Amino acid sequence: MLLPGFVLAGTRVLYVSHEPGRWHDYTRQREVFQTIAADAGWDLTVISGDKEAMLAFLRRPDYAAGQDAIVYNFCLADSRDIAAMDNLMRQTREGGVPAVLVHCAMHSWWDTFRKGRPIEGNALGLARANRRLLKQWTREHPHRPLPAWGDFTGIASTRHGPQAPIELSVLATHPVTADVPAQYQTAHTELYNNHYVTPGVVPLLQGRQGGDSAVVGWEASRGKSRIIGLTLGHNSDEWQDPVFVNLLTNSVTYLMGDD
Repeated sequence: MLLPGFVLAGTRVLYVSHEPGRWHDYTRQREVFQTIAADAGWDLTVISGDKEAMLAFLRRPDYAAGQDAIVYNFCLADSRDIAAMDNLMRQTREGGVPAVLVHCAMHSWWDTFRKGRPIEGNALGLARANRRLLKQWTREHPHRPLPAWGDFTGIASTRHGPQAPIELSVLATHPVTADVPAQYQTAHTELYNNHYVTPGVVPLLQGRQGGDSAVVGWEASRGKSRIIGLTLGHNSDEWQDPVFVNLLTNSVTYLMGDD
């Protein structure tokens, strides 16, 4: 649904994914998002298909120029393509294009933050990078700290629970969560942990699965713009759920209407 009272800065949305996906049905999810965009009246551009081709696209300077929002729905846990990751961050931080990060986007570029050595020069001091990757980066970029993906996502995640329903609780009055009912339970999905939280993150949605709980939706400022993180959305039947569809729609609409 489109939120009443929002004046959109534009309607050009870029959706970045890869297909078919190993752990996720990215083809079906892309089809659902195309329907969401059509219903919302957005001018949608889709980047999908081969993973390596998607990474090559993410390395293009200013690929987000002219877009009003980007949705990233991919799974790159083992990727060491730091050039693609770094350029992606620049589109929001320096280019000013807001972004929605969906589910396994948080479980990407793990070697830059999940475990290993502290990154010398990292202002937050929370990320731990793979030793070999860190050594290589330091050799090639002696005057710049290795970028940490978890610092960009706002809430870093390193593991998830079983595929089971999650009980959702709204943490803040916010346009993104306006359509989440009280005492709502998702379809079977994965609860992502909160490995670390960067300063300035605004938690929007809490999830509980059994005895575990974690923030599953949040907002964070990033340079010239901001991001929305949503760790829900593992299974494609979630993408048929009106509550999840509204979370996605409201996230994009909110970011495009943000001055």
